[in-house]
Formats: sequence, structure tokens, C-alpha cells
Amino acid sequence: MKNNALFLFLLLIFSCQKEEVVDVKSKNNLKKVAESTYKLFQMPGLCYLAVKNDSIVISEGLGYANMSEKIPFTPQTRMIIASISKTIIVTTLMQLVENGSINLDTDINQYLPFSVRNPNYPDVVITVRMLLTHTSSISDAGYVSEYYLYGYDDYPVLLMNFQKNYLTKNGTYYTNANFYSNRPGTNYKYSNVGAALAACIVEHVSGIDFNEYCKEHVFQPLGMNKTTWLFNETPKDEIAIPYSDLNNLNPSKPFYSYPTYPDGHLITTTEDLSKLMRAYLMTGSFNNYQLLQPSTVDTILSIQHLSKDVKQGLIFEFKENVSFSVWGHNGGDPGVSTEMYFDREKHIGYIMFTNRSYAYSQTLRNALLQFANQ
Repeated sequence: MKNNALFLFLLLIFSCQKEEVVDVKSKNNLKKVAESTYKLFQMPGLCYLAVKNDSIVISEGLGYANMSEKIPFTPQTRMIIASISKTIIVTTLMQLVENGSINLDTDINQYLPFSVRNPNYPDVVITVRMLLTHTSSISDAGYVSEYYLYGYDDYPVLLMNFQKNYLTKNGTYYTNANFYSNRPGTNYKYSNVGAALAACIVEHVSGIDFNEYCKEHVFQPLGMNKTTWLFNETPKDEIAIPYSDLNNLNPSKPFYSYPTYPDGHLITTTEDLSKLMRAYLMTGSFNNYQLLQPSTVDTILSIQHLSKDVKQGLIFEFKENVSFSVWGHNGGDPGVSTEMYFDREKHIGYIMFTNRSYAYSQTLRNALLQFANQ
């Protein structure tokens, strides 16, 4: 599925970039940094945004959402954003923690219509907190490429049904690779399936389809009017085509879906997503809507688990450089590279979308934060 030579080239660029802080004194200077990044990574399209407090300070697009039809990539272009989607999962789940329906340290089996245990540790419970910190011992290794459905169609298997058949013995998708050999709660190992299982908990506990729950409790009240989970609710001509490489390896069917859609298939714009980010910056409130209580935001954005390379909160991760300490998440899928990070102390943040693979720029990240911080 990947162009190996191009992948290695882009990975080399990414790994060699320094954590430099760019002195950006004007929008024109910032645009020059963005244009340089756009050319360096050979991006089809790029959209970037920065905020301070509850306001957008810059929002720009470059290049194309659709190269063949010359459709521009703008702040209103929708895009599948990959793993940043998981921030919606934790937001919805913590709303249910707030109302007393869920406890983070309770066995997940109390909140699911089927039982989940690591077969290597059948007597050890997996808790909700473990799902949100990637310490559940649930593995993506059994999640094969065949689960990607190419075309502009939503995956036909329901989220809950897929999870049951992936995580329970005798299930259609069950293999020994679906769980790690380590004890639940001990090791950090990133798990898309584990995160999506948290969305199943939201669905089962609330009694509402996860997609519908998100509309009612997140998207609509925040004014995220161009944000959806499903293709059948999204105008096709408004979505950026994901280019897996410069030639797009699947030009006839560039779009895709998968059964664990909450872990990566949020379709949104940079400006829509910024409303969620600004809610987190503004102690849980945006658009006159209290998305989460300030204490809940503090819980989410506190280090829950330390590993060699990751400081993990509840879904959100913490990163530091010489000037900024940020919480957020990035995303990567075929033809998708996305970032959303914010500095709580300085009340600034940025979002970056590009419709190509493996294109993350530390230079542009720092330029956006520096510009917002002026």
C-alpha cells in the first residue's frame, strides 16, 4: 500500500528536522514557513490554523484538496483526520464519568454487552482508564489491511459487532494476536482497537449510537457543523482526497472506511476542530456550552502513564520543547497527516492538516505556536 522509497525519503526528512523555534513576526513570515513546508514535503494540499484563547489568529490553506480537478484546500475543506479522532472518544466518555455513569477504574465488562479478557491473564480486569492510556494489552496486530474498505462507502459491519468478534474467543475476527502477552495495566502499547472499545462503552452506557451521541453532545452544541463520522452524512466534493503517495496508489477509490471508525475516521475541517481545541483551552467551555467541567479537563490533561518515549494523559499526549509544553494528538493514515496541539499555560494552540502521508513539520508547528504567542 505504501511507496517504500518515498516513505523512507519523507521519514528521513521528518527525523532530521530540528526542534527549532522560528521567529515569526508577521503573517507573511508565517506564510513563508508554511509555503516552504508545503514544497519540502511535496504536499498536494495543506491547511493550518493557530488560536490564542478562544480566537483564531490565523487560518490559511495551500494547494489542492483535489489535484485533478484543481479544487483548493481551504479552512472549510473537510478531511478524514485519523487518530486525532480519539480526542472525541475521551471527551464523550468523560461526560459520562461526570454524570456518574462510568468510573475510570472499573472493569470495562460492567459497561459492555460482552466480556473482554486478555486470555494470557483471564483473572486480571481491564479498566476504562487502561483503554484511554493505551495500557489495556489489547493489540492491533490482528487488525489486517482487509478491514480497510476502499471507496466512498461506510463500513457495513457495526462498531459493536466488530469489537465483539475481534475480542472474544470464537469471534469471526479473533486471533491470538489480538492481545499482547503483557499484563493489562503495565505496558504502554498504542491500541486503535482499545480506543475504539471505549467508544463502545459510550454507546452501550448512554443507550445511543456513538455517532448520534457525538452529534447531540459535542458537534452541534460546539457549532461543529461540518464535522461527521460517516460518508453518507458528508458531501463528497467537500472532502480532501487522501493521496497515499505522489501518484496516489488507489486513484479510482482514494477514500476508505473501517469498522473501528471512532479511532480515526472523523471527517472535519481545521476551523471546526479548533472549536474542540478551544474548549479544552478555555477550561472546557466554548460557544456558551460547557463541554466538560474544568476539573475533568485537568484529569484528561494530566500524565497518567510514562513510557520511554511518551507522556500519556487520557488519550491526549504531552510534549515539550525549549519554548512550549503542549497537549494534543496527531494522526496518520494513507494520504493523511494531521496535528492538533495546545499550550495550556500560554493559551495557544495549532492545527495542521495535509492530504498526504508522513508529512509532519516540527518547523511549522513551532512557527504557528510562536505566532500565536505574540
